[in-house]
Amino acid sequence: MPYPRAAAIVLLVGWLFSPLPSSAADPFWGADPTWSLLHEPAVARELVLSPLQSRQFRDLLDELDGRFFPLRNQPSEEAGEKAADILRDATRQCESILSDRQSRRLSEIQTRQQGTSALLRAGMKRLLEYKPGQSEQLERVISHTRAATQELEMRATKGEPREPLEKEFARLKEAEMQDIVGILSSAQRTTWQKALGRDFDVRALGRPAYKPPELVESGGWLNSVPLTMKELTGKVVVVHFYAFGCINCIHNYPTYREWQERFRGKDVVILGIHTPETAAEQDTDSVSRKADAAEWDFPVLIDSTKANWNAWGNSMWPSVYLVDRRGYLRYFWPGELKWEGATGDVWMRERIEELLAEPPP
Repeated sequence: MPYPRAAAIVLLVGWLFSPLPSSAADPFWGADPTWSLLHEPAVARELVLSPLQSRQFRDLLDELDGRFFPLRNQPSEEAGEKAADILRDATRQCESILSDRQSRRLSEIQTRQQGTSALLRAGMKRLLEYKPGQSEQLERVISHTRAATQELEMRATKGEPREPLEKEFARLKEAEMQDIVGILSSAQRTTWQKALGRDFDVRALGRPAYKPPELVESGGWLNSVPLTMKELTGKVVVVHFYAFGCINCIHNYPTYREWQERFRGKDVVILGIHTPETAAEQDTDSVSRKADAAEWDFPVLIDSTKANWNAWGNSMWPSVYLVDRRGYLRYFWPGELKWEGATGDVWMRERIEELLAEPPP
């Protein structure tokens, strides 16, 4: 018996209601969402990987992360082609690691993660066999909701209370789903529901972990002997890229000093990477004097050749990254922490405390 429209909404809406995305940006923003999905701990748990599969899966992603990071600051067309190659490698090698059942479940979670956007993908269009005009109708509805959601995200980054924004987000998604259910036939809704598979709480997503690049000797160190990310395993590492002549970077200095004192004696390492933007910032003595004037006693890597900047694929002064005790990148904040009323300083401090509370490896 075909689903009545109200029942279809109940069935399909439930998996859409995740909170409004965090105000901190994903370090791979713009990449195919499958890339972040492969890095989600909740996905690994759902697939029930064996110990051998877990090691193979993690080793594969670590190797591919090393290829992916440098793409982040390359021209979009070139980076997109290389990223697509990496994703194809990941997909192909995952097929050799996962069983058929696990691969099928990964596809279902991917469809859920994509949300209504999955309806615009070529594979779903073939599966649902759209009638003339349906694809265009869906595109209008989904594009409208996407634009409205982006506006909510922008308001969230400017410090508006999140609870009202999340309620507005939920209303947007419910209205979108009602429109979509009105466009699709009963048979198409049933097929879509099957493509989603059994229930999976998409709210468990949003916690990807990436293997960051190793530090590169590129101009000397201040306040420390040379360090490596590997030897910092077991500590929470706050990596911030800056240039001493950058006013937005300077606006972050009080926050770094506050963290320096708050986390002193704890398993937290603040690590500055000074990558010059101007000729004057190439002077190592000036880098040292500015760090002293800022009252920093944490390590600073002088990245004179931009080797670390390019290895991380960084593209903005300042940028702040949080690496967990296992040595995996978990959070990222591009730009000034308090830009136009944003509360990135508080949000990132809470994330540092969250990572610090996790057990060491």
